[in-house]
Amino acid sequence: MEAKRKRVIITTAVILILLGYLVYSTVGSSFLYYRTVSEVKADKSLYGERVRVAGKVVEDSFEETGDRYEFNITDGKEEIKVVYAGVLPSSFKEDAEVIAEGVYRPETGIEAKNLLARCPSKYTSK
Repeated sequence: MEAKRKRVIITTAVILILLGYLVYSTVGSSFLYYRTVSEVKADKSLYGERVRVAGKVVEDSFEETGDRYEFNITDGKEEIKVVYAGVLPSSFKEDAEVIAEGVYRPETGIEAKNLLARCPSKYTSK
């Protein structure tokens, strides 16, 4: 009876480990929180790494070249260039809050693979 109990415990442990790995590998990328522009520029360990950066689109910085978009975002202290090739979110505009997800290269900025624009609130005070 003792050997059967050990097999059940080991089998259960293996199943739980495999299930945990499956969940982590499926949603692992969503655990990456966003940083501010100043944090990214100050942390040299992020060079060439995948990051999520939040900031406001700087006015008059937006340029469109074919299906490629370039603009700067700021956190009020620092600015960083974002290069994005894809469909812009419908709520994207100058001075909008965005989160750019991609690889950070100090010489070219963020090569964004995903771009999220924060929706403006319907309930603003007057």
